[in-house]
Amino acid sequence: MSQQESATPVPGPNPPVSPGETSPDGTAASPDETPAGQEQAAPVEPTGPAGLTPDEAALVAEACTKSGVVWVRPSGEDRWHPAWHAWHDSAVHLVFGTGEQMLPLLTGDVDVAVPSKDTGSLLVTVRTLAEVLPARTPGWEAAADALSAKRLNATDPDRQRERWASGALLARLTPLRLLSAGPGDDGTPAGASSPVATPATTGGRAPFHLGGRRRRLRRPSR
Repeated sequence: MSQQESATPVPGPNPPVSPGETSPDGTAASPDETPAGQEQAAPVEPTGPAGLTPDEAALVAEACTKSGVVWVRPSGEDRWHPAWHAWHDSAVHLVFGTGEQMLPLLTGDVDVAVPSKDTGSLLVTVRTLAEVLPARTPGWEAAADALSAKRLNATDPDRQRERWASGALLARLTPLRLLSAGPGDDGTPAGASSPVATPATTGGRAPFHLGGRRRRLRRPSR
């Protein structure tokens, strides 16, 4: 072999290049290509609704499914408001406004406390993202179906959906973060707290109660 031939460089594999750079053979590295010697990070799998772990999501879902009433507190408020609700599509759904329960506007961050249906003790408190659903959209219709199934003693069931579309608001509260599981702090409402007054009413006669209806107490004579 001649001296000239031995001086000729032997082609070898191109050195690794960073994404966007050009290799010696004139080809550009793809932005999705991982440089040699580096491991591509595994994609992060969702852990539950809006960041809840599977265990937390299951706990919230079970509590909300079993309890017909929740307490809601919009961000920036000190007062908790009781409300009946429907658990649907991994979220709390509420109807409020004309002819229904009176609640503040529910948008943005809203804390939800869920009491036990049996004992009234607090089960979970969760931070949610609240949004008002536009009337007659698919999401609104699905929420209206779930709420209609939970609505007791409606005054006009045949026109209920029409009333909701024209004079009430339907809100979806999607869980974001579990704040507490159990009694909570001193500022969290107890399940036995008295609800505030509301114009919502029960149609027809009051249902039968064990022991009979309470008699109206007479005002003591002077």
